[in-house]
Amino acid sequence: MKKILLIIFLIFVLGFSIFLIKNFFPKESQPPLPSKEEELFIFNWEDYISQEVIDSFEKEFKIKIHLDTFESSDEILPMLQSEPEKYDLIVIEDDLVSQFKKLKLLSPLDHSKIPNLKNLKEKAKNNSYDPGNLYCVPYVSGFTGIAINEKYVKDFDGTRKILWDEKYKGKISLPNLPEEILINALFYLGYPLENPTEDQLKEALELALKQKSLVIGYDDPVRQRELMINEEAWIALIYSTEILPIQESNPDIKFFAPNEGVLLWADNFCIPKNARHKEAAHLFLNYLLEPKISAKNSEDIGALMSNEKMIDFLSPEFKEKTQGLDFPLDREILFKSQYFTGYQNLEVVKKINELAKEIQ
Repeated sequence: MKKILLIIFLIFVLGFSIFLIKNFFPKESQPPLPSKEEELFIFNWEDYISQEVIDSFEKEFKIKIHLDTFESSDEILPMLQSEPEKYDLIVIEDDLVSQFKKLKLLSPLDHSKIPNLKNLKEKAKNNSYDPGNLYCVPYVSGFTGIAINEKYVKDFDGTRKILWDEKYKGKISLPNLPEEILINALFYLGYPLENPTEDQLKEALELALKQKSLVIGYDDPVRQRELMINEEAWIALIYSTEILPIQESNPDIKFFAPNEGVLLWADNFCIPKNARHKEAAHLFLNYLLEPKISAKNSEDIGALMSNEKMIDFLSPEFKEKTQGLDFPLDREILFKSQYFTGYQNLEVVKKINELAKEIQ
């Protein structure tokens, strides 16, 4: 009987000691615990995340990633409206972040579950479209520039004029986003992106439509890459993130930030409001921001993630190749460059929709 009482007493003392330790002693900050969720559904551009990074995450956390891809970011809003619970993470650019926040389509981030947010570059932390990273984790920054095959194009003067040159009819590729096409025309005309007048918008729309007979097509990024590598297209208005794989296959391709300025953009990982696996989503975002993982992912996709702590893990060759692919190096061009906030302007949206109907 005494033995039983002694055992009960020892159990009580042990339990009380654990209680004291847990509740009255300071805790060191701990990384997020592995999620109990076993699946994660992601919607992203094609070839825009490392398969090895996905594999290593699945192995470490025993969470299966289901990755679907889109050809145009125009697909994301209709998908979220028709199937709001389908994806746990989506990749959207800065202008869509602002739009989706207003539509209440995004879930606020729990920063306590993403301690690696501290690794973000200062520009990514203090962005204008999501101050404080309340809803999204900045992924990759870049801009839309002009790729030229110098084997065939000898008269490029550094401006957007070449995108309307009859001499290169059937050899020009443009993005498959109507806002990119309208913005390109606004830049060429020297008009503001944010609040152009009705007459300026009309002129830009007319100019954009003149390209329809000149282009090989309005193409998604993967198709543009193929066209430039295979020399079916000699000129492309294209994302800076597409250039490295193109140049690796075809060294005659050069990339330029046109003199008129460029459209700056930032892609972001965001959690939809009705996502079913938010714990796994937070876990993946924190994993992706580990410096070694960010470096590995950046080299695999050929684009720089917005992680300032990954620099020591990047190869010297990759650092040299990617110089100037997140922001133009020329200060004058950078000064004239802009982010797009036109979705807040109904007249701009109207012209984008008109253009979309014409180029489909």
